[in-house]
Amino acid sequence: MTQFMTLFSYEFKKIFSPRMKLLVLAAVAAFLFFASAQRYFTENPETDAWKAEHLLDGRLMDEVFFSEMREDDNADPDGLWRYATLHVMRVFKYNEPTSIIHSSEERESWTEEQFYATRERVIREFEDAFFLTNEEKNYWEQLENANEKPFVYRSTRAIRNLRDTYQFSAAITCMLIAVFLAGSFAGERENKTDAIVYTSKLGHGYTLAAKLAAGCAFSLVISVVMLLAAHIPVVIFSGLHGLGAPWYMVMPLSRLSIKAWKMLFMHSLVCILGCVLTGLLTMVLSLVFDRSITAAGIIFVAILLDLFGNVPTSMRLLSQIRYLTPITILLNTDIPDMRLTKLFGKYLISFQVGPVIYVLCGIILVIVAVSIFQSRHEWKKN
Repeated sequence: MTQFMTLFSYEFKKIFSPRMKLLVLAAVAAFLFFASAQRYFTENPETDAWKAEHLLDGRLMDEVFFSEMREDDNADPDGLWRYATLHVMRVFKYNEPTSIIHSSEERESWTEEQFYATRERVIREFEDAFFLTNEEKNYWEQLENANEKPFVYRSTRAIRNLRDTYQFSAAITCMLIAVFLAGSFAGERENKTDAIVYTSKLGHGYTLAAKLAAGCAFSLVISVVMLLAAHIPVVIFSGLHGLGAPWYMVMPLSRLSIKAWKMLFMHSLVCILGCVLTGLLTMVLSLVFDRSITAAGIIFVAILLDLFGNVPTSMRLLSQIRYLTPITILLNTDIPDMRLTKLFGKYLISFQVGPVIYVLCGIILVIVAVSIFQSRHEWKKN
């Protein structure tokens, strides 16, 4: 075991060689930190409005609530109703019977009855847009019936700020992982040092295991570091108020009542496991093509396709699979993916299915790596 850890340590340190890579990592972490923090240095600091909005916490979103919101004529961007108005607007901006995307309803006409009726109608439009089955519609309707109305308003701006960091952080981190791990196997062949590396007295099996373990450990550590870099500014400047709020207060067009901290945990799990899977895929590509630039290039193209590609929802199966990729699940949008996957008799949302798929795909990639390695080398055992 000691010898294996020595080999693992060697492979892990080699990922950071030359030391310039450490500076790159530090620079990217700093970039994510300031990209996340910059929203708090505008002319209208969110911190003041966020503190003012705390006074609304616990208020019923009834007619009195909407009446006070309509009557508030304070133009101060840091005023009491700023974020409450934005929250309600996310529902009313879809308030047209013929289309999901259109202009906002006039604020003077916002009422309790109209708010909940509009919310229900728009969600049903989403159900049709995602081609949900009757069973899925019934599932979501049961969840909605369990949500008591009127809702209790919760200030969730800090949670929304956290949620907005995930997709960008994941994309940047996956690109970093591709650059750092592209040479895990190909680099040794390019430098003609592979013959030396594979003469380890522990055998090929341990050598391969140490390489894969080091790559996974690197991906895990870097993903956590980059998540922290994006999260810390939010914690510093606006705190974590609202962690116990139901998710439909974070995403007004969601039926989920799960606590916000649980959903953020699932976001983090998707991001971290997605990064580890990216690391494994990069190493397998490095092994297959024996060229670092090819391995990194394929990952970069996949990330760009994940960010900007699109599959029509009318292609239900293909579109649902595409929505299970790590970066797409973390998409910053007010339109939730309502499609479900039935597993062991239970319906699961994408944030629950994704981690399971990533683990299974990771196992498959390890098996593929072992098979390729065995076919290329006379498998030397210790």
